[in-house]
Amino acid sequence: MMTDNTPTIDQFRPVVLQVLADGSERPFREICELVANQLQLSEQVRSERIASGQARYINRINWACSGLTQAGLLKRPRRGHYLISPDGLSVNARGLTKYSENDMMEWKQWRDYQEEIAARKQDTTNAITRPSDTASDPIEIMEASERTFNAQTETALRQLLQSSSPEFFEKAVIDLLWAMGYGGTHGEKQHVGRSGDGGIDGVIRQDALGLTNVYIQAKRYADTNKVGEPEIRNFIGSLDSRAANRGVFITTSSFLPGAKTVASNYRHGKIVLIDGIKLTALMLAYGVGVHRSEEFVLYEIDDDFFDEELS
Repeated sequence: MMTDNTPTIDQFRPVVLQVLADGSERPFREICELVANQLQLSEQVRSERIASGQARYINRINWACSGLTQAGLLKRPRRGHYLISPDGLSVNARGLTKYSENDMMEWKQWRDYQEEIAARKQDTTNAITRPSDTASDPIEIMEASERTFNAQTETALRQLLQSSSPEFFEKAVIDLLWAMGYGGTHGEKQHVGRSGDGGIDGVIRQDALGLTNVYIQAKRYADTNKVGEPEIRNFIGSLDSRAANRGVFITTSSFLPGAKTVASNYRHGKIVLIDGIKLTALMLAYGVGVHRSEEFVLYEIDDDFFDEELS
């Protein structure tokens, strides 16, 4: 069994806040070094590794930073850099030695984050529990852990898309449809989103001559800004002006019932609506904006090998 003398994620969170309390923006690697020094971690503890080979203390500080960011206690001004928020300063002032996920429920942003994760897991199966609540079957435990981890990734991914630039988001959804195979063998993809684009952000030409096109509208909306009938009707107008019959409307938020009705009643072709939850699920399924983090191998006894011995 691997030795584990590394502080827990709960113990790391207050120290992360402490080293960022001066208001400076710091890269993750510097945060790790400062936290390790603050806790006076021994070389033995710093050398402990998880299965992937990463230092255990760095892995746990990474999770601490991620959770604090989801709760709104840290900000991520750019990739791999963190900055403490006013709420983070208020927590740091308490002088805590531990700060758990249950403690973070005091923040609405964290509660919303957990609710979305729970909703995603419920969509995946009607009977998902945390690993500690599952049966003793190790496969069930691993499957439940996988669903929980990926639900967290999908939720974080959607929040990153919401905070990205409109241009980045438009290109991301085009890349997703391309990865899903809509370009075919000889197709092309084009990002056309700009002022005066006529309501079209991207086009995927499904054949070399462009005889069959899929037109894309991408709306990088906050959760409270749901897509309604007017946006869908404008999109339909853009399709009709191009004599098109295939459209995909993608948003980081969701669709109001009226918008779904208008899309389903479109008579000149097919309009597919993709909301934020479905969007990020597809991005994981097709490897867009994510990469595989860990793989585990389970071994079972080969009964055929022992047939002769047992006969």
